[in-house]
Amino acid sequence: MSRFHDVRAVVLAGGSGTRLWPLSRMHAPKQFLQLAGDQTLFEATVARLRPLLDDTQVLVVSGEDVAKGEGYRLLQPFKTLIEPAARNTAPAIGIAALQCLREGDDPVMVVLPSDHLIRDIPAFHKALEIAIEAARGGKLVTFGIYPTAPETGFGYIRSQPGSDVQRVLEFREKPDRMTAEQFLASGDYFWNSGMFVWRASAILAAIREHVPQLGIALDKIRDDQGPDLQGSIRRNFAACPSVSIDKGVLEKSADVFMVPGKFGWSDVGSWDAVYDVSEKDAARNVEQGNVLQFDCKNSHFRSESRLIAAVGVENISVIETADAILVSGRGESQHVRKIVDELVRRQGSEHVTHLTVRRPWGSYTVLGEAPGYKIKRIEVNPGGRLSLQSHAHRSEHWVVLSGVATVTRDQERFEVRPNESTFVPLGARHRLENLGGEPVQIIEVQVGERVVEEDITRYDDVYGREPSTSQTQKIK
Repeated sequence: MSRFHDVRAVVLAGGSGTRLWPLSRMHAPKQFLQLAGDQTLFEATVARLRPLLDDTQVLVVSGEDVAKGEGYRLLQPFKTLIEPAARNTAPAIGIAALQCLREGDDPVMVVLPSDHLIRDIPAFHKALEIAIEAARGGKLVTFGIYPTAPETGFGYIRSQPGSDVQRVLEFREKPDRMTAEQFLASGDYFWNSGMFVWRASAILAAIREHVPQLGIALDKIRDDQGPDLQGSIRRNFAACPSVSIDKGVLEKSADVFMVPGKFGWSDVGSWDAVYDVSEKDAARNVEQGNVLQFDCKNSHFRSESRLIAAVGVENISVIETADAILVSGRGESQHVRKIVDELVRRQGSEHVTHLTVRRPWGSYTVLGEAPGYKIKRIEVNPGGRLSLQSHAHRSEHWVVLSGVATVTRDQERFEVRPNESTFVPLGARHRLENLGGEPVQIIEVQVGERVVEEDITRYDDVYGREPSTSQTQKIK
């Protein structure tokens, strides 16, 4: 039996990473992006737990849009709890603790954000083992990172020095530049990593003490669960207050401890942070994707779909996607969220999804749209099956490019082969399936008074994407 048999890793896979726009979107957040290497940040988070823990000891907490959309295939190997609504980290950790108590005799929880980068895995394992042993004794443990710069994007921790496990004396919110420089010069402060270790019972007791309203809501979820905790979460989670574990619990507790860490940690929370951890050329440029540059210095170029050509620029970031381009000065990427805020105000779509959207059954790419029509390229994986659905405001024309599509249209069921087409009238109940061994690719032309993703009434779905009360969904 492993000496870590009593440990469960809780990976928090919510959040949107707005400072990494335009690559990170509401429905395609940064934890499912490849920002440094060939793995997504989520995959790297799980991989670095090995060999201390195996995949059966991993519990993921995620939002519904992400878990049943862009993150579906990455999350499939792991037990996952779905948050019906965004309520910050304390409720997410609370329901994870309830699940951990169901599975073991008060296991130790290693709580990790899914969107961080750690370079020195052996050093991380050593710090993790120290924290696990302290948590077995009942302590609430966090990790403090030795600061290397006066960062204003992180919270800070001051602790009582002198041992591997130090009592936390003070939490400080994200400081202004002058205060961050004072923290760095003093040598008494650490960056707050947002990673925690504690027993499930210990954190639930602390939640009940310091956030009573959340404790009551979690007790309701526990008592109402029956055989299915997820069902109770769906019924009762909305009653949880929105509060972070730091502000709601840890800043109020006198019994929080910290393990100092030097293991190459980064929250890769901005394009400046991505630049810092990326490989650079002799002129300290980062080039990712289709980039052509001459006489540039200290700049970051990332292309997702088109050529970026640059001549004679310095200290800038250029991040390109199929529907948006970000140009910013290096050192200014903390302010990218202002763009996202403005897109929200304008009710735009560029902060929500990319033109290519992944779904459990495959993906679709928006090729063009205007009032009255939208054109998509749809790819259905072998075995993929869209929901049985109808539309109130549009009809659809499908032309098969490759593979054999199996189509349900009201009472009919038939195959459509390459260079063949079919028509789905407004209001018809229909479904697209791929029963073959190669991907099915089709061109879909939507025509109607409203051609929006919200115009979907779902009747049946094999991926557990439940319809709302009105059966109108935003995902296909």
